[in-house]
Amino acid sequence: MIFLITPTGARKDQFALCAKWMQRQTYSEEVTWVIVDDAYPFTIDNVGEGFKDNWTIVRIHPTPLWAGQNTQARNIKAGIDFIKENYKKEQVSAIFIIEDDDFYKPHYLQRMMDLKGTADLWGETNTIYYNVACRRFADNNNKHHVSLFQTAFTYDVIPVLEICYSNKFIDAALWANVQNKFLFHDGTLAIGMKGMPGRGGIGAGHSKAMSFIADLNLGSLNLMIGEDYKEYERFYNDQPLRPLFR
Repeated sequence: MIFLITPTGARKDQFALCAKWMQRQTYSEEVTWVIVDDAYPFTIDNVGEGFKDNWTIVRIHPTPLWAGQNTQARNIKAGIDFIKENYKKEQVSAIFIIEDDDFYKPHYLQRMMDLKGTADLWGETNTIYYNVACRRFADNNNKHHVSLFQTAFTYDVIPVLEICYSNKFIDAALWANVQNKFLFHDGTLAIGMKGMPGRGGIGAGHSKAMSFIADLNLGSLNLMIGEDYKEYERFYNDQPLRPLFR
């Protein structure tokens, strides 16, 4: 069985799309999706029993509720603790961090499992960030670590992850501290979508001050994800930008 952990809250638009991307996944074996929503009103009620064949949905609402602070580590911990308390190591084939605001191709989970090999930590490099508010994108050119939303790991990695909770950027710390890992590039299985409304993100790419490549007609996004680019048309914010983009 594979497990997905999604920290969310106060991001209705993002999570609605995340649910769509997960419902389309071609992976056919058992999946448990642990969704951790820490903001009220809750926005995950559209995912429940009957969501998808072979999928079990677990909803967790940790306290205290979000009040502007960074709760990413707390919410990931809630998901990890649920797995540790309810499943044995041999029941867990892989754990994925599925971030609520990012785009996942339909074969994401299947391809990630196909590429696992004997690694305990694996994921895709050359992360693309796409800011939908200003329709600009960038290749992060990351070669030595993988963004959290493109990362999967085995049960054995949990103790290492737990010591990384105190880091603002958990992904960089995790990849620096695991030895048995596999980094690959497979044609961009997922894209980091930025600039959507609601609760802001902590990473680069949410700010219009980053040096991105313009894509005002969404042509590049269309090439990356096909007709799904239309889901992001409505988030464009046609405001004057500082001339920091190329």
